[in-house]
Amino acid sequence: MKRVIEILDENYNLLGSSELNKNTPKHYITPDALEGLEKPKFNQILTNMDDGIDILIPYNNGEDFIIQNASFHNAESGGFKHPDELFNKFYKKTFPFLEDCGFFDVLRDVNKTGEKREMIFQILYDNQIIFKVHKIIIKQYNKIYILVKRESDFSIIHNEGLSLFYNSPDPLIVVQDKKIVRVNKATEKITGYSTDELIGKDYFFNNPRFSKKNTPEEVDEVFMKIMNREIFNYTDILTFKNKKGETVYSKTTIQPSKYDGENAVLFNYIDISEGIKHEQQANSLTEALNLVSEISRIAYMYWDSKNGYTWSDEFFKIIEENPEDLKGNFINYVIPEDTSKIRNQLHYSRKNNSSYITKTKIKTKSGIKNVELFFNSTTDNEGITKTVGYIQDITDRIKKENELKNLLNEKEYLLAEVHDRVKNNLQIILSLLTLNIRVNPDKPEKTIESTQNRITSMSLIHEQIYQSPDHAHINLKDYIIKEFYEIFKKSENIKLDYNMENILINMDTAIPLGLILSEILNNTLNYAFPENEEGIVKINLKMDENQLINLTIEDNGIGLPEDVNIKYPTN
Repeated sequence: MKRVIEILDENYNLLGSSELNKNTPKHYITPDALEGLEKPKFNQILTNMDDGIDILIPYNNGEDFIIQNASFHNAESGGFKHPDELFNKFYKKTFPFLEDCGFFDVLRDVNKTGEKREMIFQILYDNQIIFKVHKIIIKQYNKIYILVKRESDFSIIHNEGLSLFYNSPDPLIVVQDKKIVRVNKATEKITGYSTDELIGKDYFFNNPRFSKKNTPEEVDEVFMKIMNREIFNYTDILTFKNKKGETVYSKTTIQPSKYDGENAVLFNYIDISEGIKHEQQANSLTEALNLVSEISRIAYMYWDSKNGYTWSDEFFKIIEENPEDLKGNFINYVIPEDTSKIRNQLHYSRKNNSSYITKTKIKTKSGIKNVELFFNSTTDNEGITKTVGYIQDITDRIKKENELKNLLNEKEYLLAEVHDRVKNNLQIILSLLTLNIRVNPDKPEKTIESTQNRITSMSLIHEQIYQSPDHAHINLKDYIIKEFYEIFKKSENIKLDYNMENILINMDTAIPLGLILSEILNNTLNYAFPENEEGIVKINLKMDENQLINLTIEDNGIGLPEDVNIKYPTN
């Protein structure tokens, strides 16, 4: 954009001009000129005059001028927010480019001759006048007074052609008495409303909100300060609703203006909705990516040969370090036995523009972690090698994989055990049947009954084995209690009195012990209480210091017959 400052005399003859490039600032920061300089009397009156007054003190025979009072118009054209920022500043040092326009030549002439001069000061962007003031310059009491009268935006439009306003690429709205009084074509596009729909509406109709002042009261406060010339301009991100109800984002500048000779406010919009939406989408994607990274424990990496490594935040959580405490690059955290391998793989990737994925372990404050590494390298047209990749904490995954492997191995082992146990149990049943037939050849029903009891005992053991956490051990105490009530379920007069510890035994021990226990309890039922008398069975179970299990079973039944010899039984 071409920016030009022009100075014309009272007859509209060009005195000089200065073209400023895009890098030229509107003003330069300078130190205070005089120590102890005071603002002029009636400073508040001077500052708030719609037609402002600049008061200058000649310095070094007019080589420069010290600003004692600045008008809003002077502050506006120089890019200042308030005239007070120009107080006690050197005029020429602050605006050196005005020298080429002939501006300071006019000031020096008035300072030297004392005669009044008039000039027109205007700023053009791409040959369009966007700022124009009339200045009357007089000298009084060794000071230069510049009476400034800004031509309203619509006076400029009227003088330069109304099409300038309507054809402006930026939306423009003029508000007076809080009502919209004029809009241009670009405004119709950004709002979705026609000119007829906008004219006369309250300027609050589309719910405008500034990002820094986001309540209706704050927006109105800014508007009234501009309207009353308390501040000269205000720029902020403004949001409002278009006709479709969509939110529009615009960079908006509001400043004083005139309409039909009365104070008004000019709104100048630049539509930035597309950029804001892209920024919001990028922020949403970034938040989603960070959430995914945190959940999956994956950190992203970028490296190039000029700037080194850049890591996402999750990386520092994985290695359990603060960024400022990072010990070199991530390879320094790899376990020693893998360091050389990872370094060589990374070097190969960068040298050959290839990708690589591998698993390793890293050392952290909480211990060793399993991680997966991926990196992919490319070289751009300028010869800069770049590597992107990730590091993922897979410690929990490896742990679960190992648990599944162990569980699978255990299942396979248990399946083999089941086959062995079924075979062994069938062999035991066959042996017991053979024994009972030999002992009681004439009582097959007794053989069947005792065999049934033994099978029940064995089934209880299997049931508890399969219900146990490791499918390999049973709680002997629980088994004994269950076995007792299974055998004595029809003999409610016989009670159990026990004192037993919780002892775990494996299947190999449980089967024979269960058969012995079943035999004893069945004998107790049949012979100690033959008439189903009331009685008590006492069972004690404990493990001694040698890890030997002591099991004792007593009853208060009728006892053994007198002719039974325990040491030398006949059968």
